[in-house]
Amino acid sequence: MNSNKLNKKSYFLTYFSLAQFLLIISSTALLLSGVLFLIIAHFKTSSVTPSHFTLMIEAGVTLLYQGLGRFGLITASLFLGLLLIEVVIRLRHDNLMNLWRSIYLTIILRRFLHQDESSENQKDDQKAQSVNPIHKSFNRAVRQTVIELTDKHAIVCIKLPNGHQAQNILNSMDEEIKDELSDQVSQYYFSAPERQENKKWFIGTKRD
Repeated sequence: MNSNKLNKKSYFLTYFSLAQFLLIISSTALLLSGVLFLIIAHFKTSSVTPSHFTLMIEAGVTLLYQGLGRFGLITASLFLGLLLIEVVIRLRHDNLMNLWRSIYLTIILRRFLHQDESSENQKDDQKAQSVNPIHKSFNRAVRQTVIELTDKHAIVCIKLPNGHQAQNILNSMDEEIKDELSDQVSQYYFSAPERQENKKWFIGTKRD
């Protein structure tokens, strides 16, 4: 697969991170809305006569519960819309098993790439934890890694981190990444990675 084809990212590669973000946001909003609903129900079933201040709190909590509920439903609908389009694309041109495998392997590869951000420093007989800014920048970038599997190919898209040192870490992992991909999806043969703008691509071709 050449660079011109890489410019045309698939629907899955383009919208996976957005769909993931919408799922997290909608789940959080609906969860908080549910907690607030329980608080409101507690207020209403309380045998204590509510004061004016309590009624004001209840009204505020009710507005927040309704707002979070609507926001959660809207973002959940957007997520389901993105998912439905991908399902239709897979049913027409590929198969659903590759969709679920793509999601699973994306999570696995992100965990594989993650670097420990904290380190221990020994000073005056005391241990202190510090955050490595290089690893932090590296992890922020690789959290956007996506792998897409189809019946014909496997495409891995890794965002390059900011900073020369963080990019050196990623470049030094090329062979480790290829080995990990070969272990996870042995039915694909991966060529050397190709850099394009701020992305690094690993392209896998289905073995005969």
